[in-house]
Amino acid sequence: MAIVTDALSSLLGTDSGSSPWYQSLRPASFRGVSFAVLAGETSHGRRVAVHEYPYRDTAWIEDMGRGVRKITVRGFIIQDSVVYGGGDVIQQRLALIAACETKDAGTLIHPTLGEMTVSIPENGLRIGESLSSGRSFEFTLTCIESGLKVFAVTTTTAAATAVKTNYLKLASTTVLSAIARIKSEIRGVTQGIKTIKNTIAFWTNTVESTISEVTNIGNTLKSTFGNTRYGRYSQGSTGGASGANGQISTDDTSDPGALVKQAMAQAITDRKNISGGVSSLNNSTTIDEFVQRVSDVVGSVLDATGGVNERLRALETLANSLSTQYQQSSADQYVADSVNTVILVLCSGAMVTAAVSASPGSRDEADALTERVSAQLDLALVKAGDRGDDDIYQALLNLRESFIATMGTRSQGLVNLVEYSSGASLPALTLANRLYQDVGRAGELIAATSVPHPAFMPTKMKVLRK
Repeated sequence: MAIVTDALSSLLGTDSGSSPWYQSLRPASFRGVSFAVLAGETSHGRRVAVHEYPYRDTAWIEDMGRGVRKITVRGFIIQDSVVYGGGDVIQQRLALIAACETKDAGTLIHPTLGEMTVSIPENGLRIGESLSSGRSFEFTLTCIESGLKVFAVTTTTAAATAVKTNYLKLASTTVLSAIARIKSEIRGVTQGIKTIKNTIAFWTNTVESTISEVTNIGNTLKSTFGNTRYGRYSQGSTGGASGANGQISTDDTSDPGALVKQAMAQAITDRKNISGGVSSLNNSTTIDEFVQRVSDVVGSVLDATGGVNERLRALETLANSLSTQYQQSSADQYVADSVNTVILVLCSGAMVTAAVSASPGSRDEADALTERVSAQLDLALVKAGDRGDDDIYQALLNLRESFIATMGTRSQGLVNLVEYSSGASLPALTLANRLYQDVGRAGELIAATSVPHPAFMPTKMKVLRK
């Protein structure tokens, strides 16, 4: 019988030991609205220009690139589906209509083609209803594959390099502009230096209380080791880390002790560098030294080891820890405001550089990070604009544009989060098997929910779609 089975499998193009074909199908949805699929079709080809000439029997066909892919899906939505859920069918229909009428491209999950970015043309959604259909609606959805509006930035590596370059330009522009402006605002050198010292002292106190979070050995080790072998709360890549699509990197080290020592030594060195920079800043005696050493301290915090989240929180705190001490004369007010502007601009720019080194696990997380950093950059832009610092404003604007382009490119490879609810609290292994048919992704669910114990997962949570 085995010989006969193998022969039939060979003729039919199947493998008797492989999984059934239907297990590879994806749950269909558009912009998060789920539905069932009856049939579908796609059109493919090349865009060509046909050149016909007199007295020639054939034409010259000029290739213009791949043609636009059109996808047509014939499906239905039904009341309280046991397969995809959905709830009330009227609300499902309204949600599907709203998804198709929303501006810009959206994400289509096709059962066999997978995730695609598509746009819905006019009359692209046609919904039918009849008495015989009862509590269901059949529809035809026509989609057109949509590409990215990407010009100079085509890869995340090039984009991250552009962000780093723009940050360095911003730092140098801010330092030079601030030095020139403060010198022009100071009437008395002694009083001006005293005002700068008082303003800086307030900020350096915040730095001293913040660097412990950045250079904390526990955070450093947590961002070094992965959750597969070193605990469910570890977020590093050494020893396994759940990726955005459920892929797990199991790269490990043959000598964990040596790696621990190296990470601890680096954390201690970083703390010493930051503390040394703060001491040098407090001991400065000239305007040039004050401004340049503020930039050096911000750079030390940015380059410190530890997790990206810790650095982002520290830089965000430092960016908004500005002195509000009352200054009697207008000249002192201008000097203090210039120093606060330097701190705000440099810390906000450093947040951008730290953010592009993050590895968001979903499109929702990437969007939240983009919104958070952009809001901080906007504060710096408004400050520079109100003061008339044109060079700093333009440098901030260039940095913001490169950051938005970078995060936009990076988020295209990520999937959205979806709401999941269960009737009872289940173990993480059970949920991973139920959602992804892969128990190896249990650590991903644990990290997303920060649950105290993996045997009792929340009944409601947001999880990756796939």
